[in-house]
Amino acid sequence: MRDVFKKDPSSETDKIELLKNEQEMSQTSEEPEQVVALQNDETSNNPGVLDLLESFQKMRTEEQKLFEIKQHLLTTQQDLQSRLVKEIDKKKMAIDNLKSEIPDLQNRCKQLGQVLGIDS
Repeated sequence: MRDVFKKDPSSETDKIELLKNEQEMSQTSEEPEQVVALQNDETSNNPGVLDLLESFQKMRTEEQKLFEIKQHLLTTQQDLQSRLVKEIDKKKMAIDNLKSEIPDLQNRCKQLGQVLGIDS
């Protein structure tokens, strides 16, 4: 009764699965030169595959260019953020220096006003 639920190894889908598995196993064990030769044989027989491979190469090249642009932009962003932080620090120091000069200038003005007899 259990045999009824088992897959029939002679069915078409099982044969296709077995063929796919065998192809995957054989491709992973082949040398890269063999794979390239196999691909060249396949592409010469099927111009649609050649178009697909060409399209894939173009997409891969475009992806690489875009990745390089992205990396450049990220680097530029980090550089600009670093510059901005430095500029903010400079402005904070300038503000602190001005704040510390104000009481000194107020005292000088008060002293000059007293010398001149001007009440402020």
